[in-house]
Amino acid sequence: MAEAKDIDDSLDFLRFFEKYTENPDLGTLIQEKISPAKKSLELSGSKLNEKDFKALSDFSPIKDLKHLNLNQTGLNSKGLKPLCTSDSFSNLETLTLANNNLDDEAIFFLSKCLSITHLESLDLSSNELGSLGAKVLSMAAGFINLKRIDLSYNPLEGMGIKSLVNSSLCQQFVELNLRDTGVGDDGLKFLAKAPPLESLTTLNLSDNALTEVGMETLCNSMVFPNLRTLILSNNHIGDDGVYAMASSPLFANLEKLVMHNNGLTTDSAISLSKSKTITQLQSLDLNNNDLRAEGAKALADSTNIKSLESLDLGENKLGQEGAVALANSLNCSSLKYLRLSNNNISDLGVKALARSTTLLNLETLSIENENWIHAAGAKAISESKNLASLKRLVLALNVIGDEGAVYLANSKTLSGLQFLNVAGNKLSPRGEDALQKSTALTGMKILEIV
Repeated sequence: MAEAKDIDDSLDFLRFFEKYTENPDLGTLIQEKISPAKKSLELSGSKLNEKDFKALSDFSPIKDLKHLNLNQTGLNSKGLKPLCTSDSFSNLETLTLANNNLDDEAIFFLSKCLSITHLESLDLSSNELGSLGAKVLSMAAGFINLKRIDLSYNPLEGMGIKSLVNSSLCQQFVELNLRDTGVGDDGLKFLAKAPPLESLTTLNLSDNALTEVGMETLCNSMVFPNLRTLILSNNHIGDDGVYAMASSPLFANLEKLVMHNNGLTTDSAISLSKSKTITQLQSLDLNNNDLRAEGAKALADSTNIKSLESLDLGENKLGQEGAVALANSLNCSSLKYLRLSNNNISDLGVKALARSTTLLNLETLSIENENWIHAAGAKAISESKNLASLKRLVLALNVIGDEGAVYLANSKTLSGLQFLNVAGNKLSPRGEDALQKSTALTGMKILEIV
């Protein structure tokens, strides 16, 4: 009986698209991309035209969809209009429309859609929404349950941000992605004056040319008192901006802070280490800055990192002294993920990590790319009983050679290792064979050699 029903469903698809469209192949495509329960339809990357979108909007067999992915399908304002006037998507909870060249006119149609009242997550990233589109979106009446929105890579600029953050719609948001939207310091000033966004727990402001000026203004507000995750990568916050953050009660509930490439030095590490408000971090990512060994030591000596489960200090010129400071820290016992790539930690630094009596819970250790780790460093890891919890080890672009590979292959303590990357370590077939045929690395699922 179930098989017969499947055949009937398949015929429904094909008959509809043969009768109502110039593209009967669309029915076959949807059959391939829809989930068995017809709750999810993934059309990302499928090239469709306006008539295809019209046919899709009239297609009653997909009226129970909860998830619809139309990323990079060629959707434009004319294609979006029939979708917005259809009641076929009244049960949607997630809608992704990324990378479609959607402009402000398209957002006008979307804002007038009153049938998608169950929508909780909307992805509009990598389109052409401007400040007018942001204003139109902010006045939408149909998104009564929308909690997560991705507006990244759209030129909203400061005025668009102003319209958005002052709207009742923004009051609903739990997650807001504004990466590369032209926020700038002016946008932060508008944000600082907005009514408190009490529901907001996750905010991404990466790639927005933010400086310490805007950050200092923001830090004098209480615009998001319940923020848990803040992503600020690729800005110009600098040490003064971090000092303002470390002194502000605005970030008292932060659990995750990401600040790649912000021109930070040792002073920023010291500010975070002495902060009386940023004390609950579980994840800290300061990759590609200039903290140096002194900065690593300041963090290692601070009780503010006692709850950290994830720490990324890649590309910070830590040297072996920085690695030793972290290895000897009494505050790193909660760490499960540690990334120290491109820091020239050398074999001495690796040996300190291997001897550490506080990194016992470490599951991922990434020490790839110009850390100048030789066979001696690989040996220290392979013999370490303190790193027995490791599941992922990344040693790519070092110089462990065949000798180091053999040490790892014969390790009696790394049986729980599931992922190992030793690409770019000058291995010959001898070293590669040792790892590929290892009888000691019994938990290995993925081995990357090239």
